[in-house]
Amino acid sequence: MRIKFIFFTLLLSKLVFAQNVKIKVMDSESSKAEPVPYAHICIESLDKQIKDYFITDVNGEVEIELNNAKIISISCMGFSPVIDTIAPGSEIQTFILNPSLYELNSVVVTGQYKPTSADKSIYDIKVIGKNRIESKAAVNLSDVLADELGIRLSNDPSTGTSMSLQGITGENIKILVDGVPVIGRLEGNIDLSQLNVDNASQIEMVEGPMSVIYGSNALGGVINIITQNNSHSKYKTTVNSYYESIGTYNFNFLTSIRHKKNNFQLNGGRNFFGGYSLEDTRSKEWKPKEQYNAGANYHYNGEKTKVRLKSDYFQERLLDRNNPFPPYYEKANDTWYKTYRFNNSGELTKIFNDQSAFNLLTAYSIYKRQKQKYLVDLTDLSKTLTTSPADHDTSSFNAFVARGTYSYTPEMTNFSFQAGFDINLEDAHGKRIENGKESIGDYAAFISAIWKPRENISIQPGVRAAYNTRYNAPLTPSINFMYKPGNTTFRASYARGFRSPSLKELYLYFFDSNHQVEGNPELEAERSHSFNASANHKFTSGKSTLVFNLKPFYNTIDNKISLVQVDPDNLLHYRNENTGKFSSLGFEVSGSLYQSSLFNLKAGYSLIGRNDESYEQEDYIFSNNVNSSIEFDFLKNTAKFSVFYKYSGKYPTYYYNSDEEVTIGYVNPFHNMDINLMKKFWQSRLVLTTGLKNLFDNKEIGAAGIGGGSGHGGGQGASTLVGYGRTFYVSLKLNFVKY
Repeated sequence: MRIKFIFFTLLLSKLVFAQNVKIKVMDSESSKAEPVPYAHICIESLDKQIKDYFITDVNGEVEIELNNAKIISISCMGFSPVIDTIAPGSEIQTFILNPSLYELNSVVVTGQYKPTSADKSIYDIKVIGKNRIESKAAVNLSDVLADELGIRLSNDPSTGTSMSLQGITGENIKILVDGVPVIGRLEGNIDLSQLNVDNASQIEMVEGPMSVIYGSNALGGVINIITQNNSHSKYKTTVNSYYESIGTYNFNFLTSIRHKKNNFQLNGGRNFFGGYSLEDTRSKEWKPKEQYNAGANYHYNGEKTKVRLKSDYFQERLLDRNNPFPPYYEKANDTWYKTYRFNNSGELTKIFNDQSAFNLLTAYSIYKRQKQKYLVDLTDLSKTLTTSPADHDTSSFNAFVARGTYSYTPEMTNFSFQAGFDINLEDAHGKRIENGKESIGDYAAFISAIWKPRENISIQPGVRAAYNTRYNAPLTPSINFMYKPGNTTFRASYARGFRSPSLKELYLYFFDSNHQVEGNPELEAERSHSFNASANHKFTSGKSTLVFNLKPFYNTIDNKISLVQVDPDNLLHYRNENTGKFSSLGFEVSGSLYQSSLFNLKAGYSLIGRNDESYEQEDYIFSNNVNSSIEFDFLKNTAKFSVFYKYSGKYPTYYYNSDEEVTIGYVNPFHNMDINLMKKFWQSRLVLTTGLKNLFDNKEIGAAGIGGGSGHGGGQGASTLVGYGRTFYVSLKLNFVKY
C-alpha cells in the first residue's frame, strides 16, 4: 500500500508541475513572420547531464514537456544558432533566428591553428557546403568543381578527370580527405571522378601556395574534403539513389549511432556508368566503369580529448573495349583497368586548456592499379587472357603520413603560434616501376606565428625545413597578411615552394592503347614563388547582403615537370621532362547577393595567363571564364530551384604541325548550364531532386590552330571531349533520424 501511495504521489507531482510548452522558431528578417521548419532543438538540464533532441515541423513548431528551467539550443542551416534558457510559464514560447551566410560564417579547419570562422581566417578559403553540393546533385568532386571560378577540368576517357587551379595543374594541387593526402595519380593528376562526395559535409579550398603547412604538392593550392561527423542525433541513416539518362545508376548509404561521447559510422555505395561514344561502336570514347566504396569511422568527442579512427575502401573497374579485328570481325580485345584504394587513419586532439592543444594525425594508404587484357570471341562471348607479358601489369603504391602540431592560441593576447612535424614516406613496386621497387621519404618541421599589432591587423610568417631522401630541400618560407577595417577584408601572401618529383614521374612506365608515358629518373625538383592577394567587402542592408571579391595572383615555377611528346610520329608517346620556367598570372572578380536565407545569386569572372618556356613562348597566353548561379528557396524552405552556368573561354593547347614543329592552338570556347529542382517531403525525411545537366549538349569541342578553326572542330589541332551531351537525372534520398 505504501508503494502505491508513493507512486501515486510522484505521478500527481508530475501532472502538477510538468507543463506542455509549444516552441515556435521564427525567421527574424521575414516580413510575414515566416516560421523556420526542421530546426534542430536540444533541451539540456542545467547540470548538463540530460539532453533531449527535437525537430520543428513545417510550421516551425514543436511541443515539449517542461517541469523546470533548462538550456535550449536551436540550430538550422542558413541561420546563426541560438542558446538560451527556457522555463515553465507561457504555453507558447517564441525564439527568433537570424539568417547567416554559410560561405562566410562556416567553420573551417584547413591550415588553421584551431577551427575558425572562414571570414576570420588569415587564408582566403572558399567553402562549398553540403546544401550547395546537394543543389548540384553532385556525385563526385568533379561534379562539385565543374562550375567553380578559376578552375579548368580536363576529361580523359581512360585516366579520368583532372583540374587546373590558377593555371597550375597536376602534382602541384594537393587533395585531402579529412586532412589525409589522396594518393594514386595518373599523369600527375588525381582522378576527381573517383572521389565520392555523398558523405561530405563541406569542401574547403585554398587557392595559392600552402607549402609551409602541407609541403610538397601544395604549390597551386589545397582542396580538403571534410566528411560528416554525427554529433547531435542518436541514430541516423541516409540512403541515396541516383539515375542519369546517359546510363548512370548510383546507390549510396550512411548510417551512424551516437552513444554519449561515442559515435560509430558506416557508409558504402556503388556507382555505375555504362559508357558513351559519339558514334555507335564497340569501342567507347567514355569508358564504362563501376565503382564501389565503403568506410567505417569511430569518433570520441570528449571535452578535452577527441579521437577519430577511420578506414575507407575504394574499387573501380574500367573497361576499354577495342573494335573487332578485320577481316571477319569475330574477335576483339578487352582491357580491364582495376583501381584499389585502402586508407586507414587515426587522429588525436588533446586540448590542454583554452590556450593550447596538440593534434596528431597518422595514416597509411594503399593504392593499386591493375591491367588485364583479354581476347574476346564475339561469336560466343568467351574470353581468354592474352599471352603477351606487356598486356598485364600491377603497380602498387604505399604511403605513410604522420603529422603533429602544437598550437598556442590565447584569446587575450596579440600573439599565437603553431609548430609541428610532417613525415611522408612512399614506396612503389611493380614491373612497370624501374628496378621493380623504389621509395622516397620526406621529413619536415615547420613553425608559424600570428602577430596582431592591432586588433584588425594580422601578420603570419612561417618557415618549413625538410630533409628529402633524394633531393636537397631548401628552407620554405611564407608570410601572410590580413587587414580587416570594418566590413572590408584585405589579404596578401607570399610563399616559396619546393616539390620533389613523385615516384610515378621518376620511375613509372605507363602504356596502353591510349597512352605511352615514360618516367624519368633524371628529373630535378621544382621550386616556386607565389604571390596572392584578395579584397573582400560585405555590405548589408535590411534582409540583403552583398559581397564583392577581388583576387589577383602570380605564380612562377622553376624546373617545371611536364609530359613532353618525344616522337612526332607517335602522338601517344610522352616522357616526363623538366621543361624550364612556368608562370601564371591573373585575377578573379566575383559578387554574391544573399536575400535572407531564401535567395542566393552569384556571378564571377576570371582571367588566367600562362607562360611556358618549354614551348618557347614570348608572351602570356590568356584564357577566361565566367560563372553564375542562382539558388532560390521557397515553400517554407522545403523546395529549392537552382541554376549553375559557366562559360569556358578558349584554352591553349600544344600539338605537332605538319612540319613536325610544336604549335600553339586553342580549345574553342563553350557554354555549360545545369538546372535543378529539389523538394523535401515528410519533415525532410524524403528529398527528391531532378533536373537537366549539360543543357547546351556539349560533347566534343574543336581545337583550332592560330588563325583558323571553328567551335566545332575546324582548323588544325585535335578535338577535346568535354561531355556526353544533355542528360536528365533524378535523385531520391531517404533520411531516418532519431534525436
